[in-house]
Amino acid sequence: MSIKIALDAGHGLNTAGKQTPDGIKEWSLNDKVCDKIQELLCGYDLEIIRLDNDEGRVDESLQNRFAKYIKSGVKLIVSIHHNALKSDWSSATGVEVYTDKNPTAEDAKLAEIIYNKMVAYTGLRGRGIKQSDFYIINQDRIPAVLCEGGFMDGENDYKIITSEAGQKAYAKSVSEGIAEFLGLNKVADKQKNEIDVIYQVWDSVQKRWLPNVKNDEDYAGVFGHSVCGAFANLTSGNIIYAVHYKGGKWLPEVRNRSDYAGIYGKSIDGLMMKTDTEKTLKYRIHLKKAKKWLPWVTGYNKKDSENGYAGILGQEIDAIQIKVV
Repeated sequence: MSIKIALDAGHGLNTAGKQTPDGIKEWSLNDKVCDKIQELLCGYDLEIIRLDNDEGRVDESLQNRFAKYIKSGVKLIVSIHHNALKSDWSSATGVEVYTDKNPTAEDAKLAEIIYNKMVAYTGLRGRGIKQSDFYIINQDRIPAVLCEGGFMDGENDYKIITSEAGQKAYAKSVSEGIAEFLGLNKVADKQKNEIDVIYQVWDSVQKRWLPNVKNDEDYAGVFGHSVCGAFANLTSGNIIYAVHYKGGKWLPEVRNRSDYAGIYGKSIDGLMMKTDTEKTLKYRIHLKKAKKWLPWVTGYNKKDSENGYAGILGQEIDAIQIKVV
């Protein structure tokens, strides 16, 4: 059974004051790091629960976030943040990790592991492991830490925390820290010949990303709800994919979870996928109106309607399914 953990991208897009001096919202930075943490942890047997709103439109209350992870029975919680000194540019710099004011031995252990990696990987000054009564981590039942990954108003830190490399360094610190704390081994290390595909879709009715699905254990989507976007990655190797939206065109291809394929509000009617591994990637789609699955395909060619992509242009997709064989 998968181990459950919780990740939290602090705040929301509309939270007052939580932004860089030039207007980049803190939630956007936190969310990018959380997404990268999830990607780095996909090779482990984990179920990751996100506590924040998928699109940052709502700043989920601390009470709701707290209740969600307590009720879910997670083994740990990490809340991702970025610091600020004032509303204008400053010389503030460095990373911090917080526990609550009465940390358990497990809190302290998790904080130390992640903190040391943050200092090493980001190259930013270490400001220490600190204690505070932040609501989101203020309990003694579950190991919990809150990370501050650099100053949004720091002229030095800004260059790092807004860069792809800096965000990956922050994410690597946390993902490796979680794996070390839990004593995890990658599934791919145990079963070197097995590769899993992890994927999810954007639901046009619920207006959110649905939970991740692994292989063909289930399908991604809700019958009757159009799919507007897709995210996917492999536990080993790369997956490349592109979608066609109804009444429009094929959009640029996406590699792993570097971005999502699709446009919010525009229904997908075609999907093509490929991998650079020696394994074969098979995928299929479910037609919303016809209420049926089309045959599995393996190709990657938008000019080949038989095996080059999954779908019938002009007919909306409401579910997808992928497997590696």
